[in-house]
Amino acid sequence: MGIVKKQTAEKISDEELDIATAATELFFKQRPELEAQYGKAGRTASLQGVRDHLAHLSEAILASSQALFKNYVAWAQEKLAARNIPASDLAVNLNCVKEILAQRLPIENYVIAAKYMNSALLQLEKKVTRQSSYLEEDAPLSSLASQYMNLLLEGDRGAASKLILDEVDAGTSVKAIYMHVFQPVQYEIGRLWQQDKLTIAQEHYCSAATQLIMSQLYYKVVGSEKNHHKVVAACVEGDMHEIGIRMVSDFLEMEGWHTYYLGANMPKSSIIKTLHEQKPDLLLLSATMTYHLHAITELITAMHTDPDLQHIKVMVGGHPFNIAPGLWKEIGADGYANDASDALEQANRLVSEASGTA
Repeated sequence: MGIVKKQTAEKISDEELDIATAATELFFKQRPELEAQYGKAGRTASLQGVRDHLAHLSEAILASSQALFKNYVAWAQEKLAARNIPASDLAVNLNCVKEILAQRLPIENYVIAAKYMNSALLQLEKKVTRQSSYLEEDAPLSSLASQYMNLLLEGDRGAASKLILDEVDAGTSVKAIYMHVFQPVQYEIGRLWQQDKLTIAQEHYCSAATQLIMSQLYYKVVGSEKNHHKVVAACVEGDMHEIGIRMVSDFLEMEGWHTYYLGANMPKSSIIKTLHEQKPDLLLLSATMTYHLHAITELITAMHTDPDLQHIKVMVGGHPFNIAPGLWKEIGADGYANDASDALEQANRLVSEASGTA
């Protein structure tokens, strides 16, 4: 079954554009009033939406996790609901995808894909439960987090920077700023975008501002006395969301680790080359979306077949691993963490086990 699943995922991925084009054509044949309502732009958006469905579906099948695809569909449902698009439209769209898959895939591959599609379609029968705000009033530094986010949304990056730098100068630790300000604010900004309360430009502005302020805080990060542990940290190719793994890298730096931070969108070949050159104890990898999993899996597989890299421990994190417990084991990683604080604990455990000091 594992081989058939892999074949199914690869067929969907390889034929993604053709399947999406056919499914979109079928969707507008069934719902012609939508084309009249939304025009060419609506068809373009629908095509991209179907391609997103297929990208998440293929990766979920490859990871043997129906939960990943169900979570994606629930996310899409909430996003569309915020734009007054009913779940019935999404259900019709997914059923069109399913019909085209039945036409294009061999029966053994379609049976597998259909199980994932049916599980997700059942998700649409449930009432949408909107995610509440990530800025909880009783959370540590909640007032500071609210002030910070408001300044970002007002487009006042300078005032936001001053607010954070003044707070750190007053004695609040960088770790506390990362965990109780930057992390919940980034989550909240993502939630507001999903609910159509922010534009993608505003979301990008807020993320860029936070990255800038993290850079301004770096002088507080590098002062720690160093130990003998080294880590390389990166987002795989195609993943542009680097704030989370940057936080983890900085946490390790503050605990004395030597960090070699590569950032976003790193090709497999570049990461492998860096591992040979830097010879770290640990590699940190982040996946923001389900369709980034394939790149992580390929990288870990390449490491396992390289005698010079087999000793390097790999720790992963990101949304797909939070959704599917045990996924990190399936792809061959040595550990998983759900935030920067947990990552620090897990990283120390992994290197202690490797050295026999645990």
